[in-house]
Amino acid sequence: MSTAIGHAELYIYPEKVEPQDQIVSPQRVDVIGIENLLEVLTLMPAETSFSVLLVINDCVVGNGKYFMTHETVTILHEYGACTGFLIKPLKMLREARIRHHGARPSSHSSNPGFQQQQS
Repeated sequence: MSTAIGHAELYIYPEKVEPQDQIVSPQRVDVIGIENLLEVLTLMPAETSFSVLLVINDCVVGNGKYFMTHETVTILHEYGACTGFLIKPLKMLREARIRHHGARPSSHSSNPGFQQQQS
């Protein structure tokens, strides 16, 4: 059995919940793999703010803050190892949503589904 040396702590703050949503109140969720991260992202309500702390050997090596809707994820800030951390999982999540819901990618962005907040 292997032991992970790091994990991601997600601090989830749902802003608009529906009766069918599974995450309806603020909470912390620890994830140790991309599959686990995708599970949590899939369970989040349509309008959710969340923060990520990347932890290795009990030290925070990066953090990020995001706002997610059904169509986009806005990167509010990313530092350290969190820079670009969610690009791959969110791309996978977006592709899964398109397959499941038949949604079309938005054409208003050169990086569909992702937005960087301007400082």
